[in-house]
Amino acid sequence: MASVGKTALLVILTLGAVTGVVFYYLAAMFTPQPGVVVSLYRKDLPTTSEAQANKAAASPAIDESKFTNKVAITILKGASTQGNPSYDPDTSKASTDALVTWTNADVTIHTATSGSSLQDPNSGKLFDSNFLNPNQKYSVPASKISPGDHPYYCKIHPYMTGKITIG
Repeated sequence: MASVGKTALLVILTLGAVTGVVFYYLAAMFTPQPGVVVSLYRKDLPTTSEAQANKAAASPAIDESKFTNKVAITILKGASTQGNPSYDPDTSKASTDALVTWTNADVTIHTATSGSSLQDPNSGKLFDSNFLNPNQKYSVPASKISPGDHPYYCKIHPYMTGKITIG
């Protein structure tokens, strides 16, 4: 009986050691590493100079004094928290002679991008603010947006949605 007990103890100790080694390597494989981000949802933010160059190329300066009709849309503080109100107003109307301006009143980066989501094939084709820093504005003449109802969203926080009607 004593040899059976010794054998069982050795088997248990061996299985415990093998399990420990396997667990150690699996845990090391799935432990996050500094500077390495593996995510389907992550997009690296541009550097400040890249963002400014993209902004300048995407929307040349608009002389707001040429517009008497202006539509203001505010990205609300706390909009990045899902469930909070995003845009004020979330549904807007503008005539074709208006200037539509989004202002980021939140403390984080947002966008105002035409389309219903990142998967929308027409996403960003009518307008795209790119990254709006806090207190930054993006304006587009309504004449550059085709008449009709147009959904828009934030590329960083796709649950933030709004709609603008041009006509």
